Order: sequence, then C-alpha cells, then structure tokens
Amino acid sequence: MFLVKLGGSVITDKGRLRTFKDEACRRLASEMQGRDGSLIVVHGAGSYGHVLAKEHRLDEGFSDESQLHPVAIVQRDVRELNTRVLEALIDSGVRGVSIPPAASATFDGSAVKVFDPSLFQKMIGLGLVPVTFGDVVPDESLRFSICSGDLMMAELARHFKPRLVVFCADVDGVFTGDPKTDHGAELIHELGRETLDNLRRTESLNADVTGSIYGKLDRMLDIASHCEKCIILNGDVPGRLKKALEGESVPSTAVLPG
Repeated sequence: MFLVKLGGSVITDKGRLRTFKDEACRRLASEMQGRDGSLIVVHGAGSYGHVLAKEHRLDEGFSDESQLHPVAIVQRDVRELNTRVLEALIDSGVRGVSIPPAASATFDGSAVKVFDPSLFQKMIGLGLVPVTFGDVVPDESLRFSICSGDLMMAELARHFKPRLVVFCADVDGVFTGDPKTDHGAELIHELGRETLDNLRRTESLNADVTGSIYGKLDRMLDIASHCEKCIILNGDVPGRLKKALEGESVPSTAVLPG
C-alpha cells in the first residue's frame, strides 16, 4: 500500500486565489500510474481553501453567521480542486474516486472523533484509487472546522499501515532553514524528534489554516510510526515521485517515528 500526499503548494499557487497548476498535477498523476488498488491519494486545499478560510477564521469554528457564506464557497472551491485532481489522475490512467473527509469521519474540536475506513477499503478492493482532501467539515463542538489533508493522512496511515508514505512538497525535504530565502540552508536527510525540536523557527509567507510547518512535521513523526517508510520529496522535480514509488532513492527527508 502506498499513501501519497500532493501538497497544496505543488498543485496550486498558494499565493493566488484558486490557481491550479495543471501541468504539475498531470505530471504527478502520470508518475502514479500502475498503482490502482494499492494507492491512496490525499491532496491539500492550497489556494482553493486556505485564503478564504484564513480571512474568515473558519479554522476557529463558528462565531457568527457571516462565516456561513464563506463556508459554502470554500466547500465548493475545494471540490472544484478535487475534480481537477481527479481529471488529471483519470486522464493519466489512474482510476481515482473521490471520498470527502466527512464521508468517512466525524469531527469534534478540530480533531477526528471517529474514522471509518470501510469506504476506502471497498474502493481499493475494486481496484480503484481513493482520493481525499482538505475540507471544511461539520464539527460537534465548533459546528464546523477545517480537516487538513495531513489529518486525513494520519488516520489513513494508522488504519492501512502503508509500506510507503510520500509527502510531495515544493522543496527537496526539510532544511535547516528556509531554502527559498536562506541559501546556506542544508537538507536534513533524517528527521526525528530531537532534530525537529532543535529546528530554527521560520514563518510561512502564504495563508495556511492547518497549522505551522512545525505542527505538520510533528504529525509526520506520528505518521511514520504507522508505516515502513515516510519521506518528504520535491514534487516539482519530474520523476522523483515515480522513482520513490518504485523503491529508488531520491533526494528527500526520511521522517523517523517519534
């Protein structure tokens, strides 16, 4: 079993509202060919979700009715993105089928309360590729909340125990600093708890309502406890995802259980 996360920064321009990177997504889809029945794909919301969700503080749950129209817009937008990802997969010969987060889980306090993997299992059993995504979801105590793609990755890893988990980012992995602004930043080949705790903190320039990069990395340490191997690689470099799925070594950061 392979579990692949297509990061929002790889398939969208996170700085521009509802901007899809069609060519990049189609290339990544083609690199996943031949994995039907042994693959689950998760994608981030990118600029289809984070920009409006942050503007209207949807990650904090319900505060007043002015948020309800943005909730509807964000749900519509992330489904548009999901459809475009599905089109890229299907056009590449990957039999992707959509499973929204709320179809398999209930949520309370921005956390998963109950996760039911049966729908994923049925689709995989048919030789299909389940595709889920970050979304606005009903929440028992907050009325609504944000379910991130990484939150779904954690639940899926916990239930399916994949052989390989791949996070496709827009950089080669985790660095000692921000590689986009710090030319002296070095790639960290293995990331464990101690390394993460000692990382210098930097801030993302783009809107994100699913937590800091350090929170995401912390969740990855947990995900690594439920799979044979967990890596972060550069999805913007052609061929890297394909090689990783074929068992080849590529520039990346291996995430250690912690």
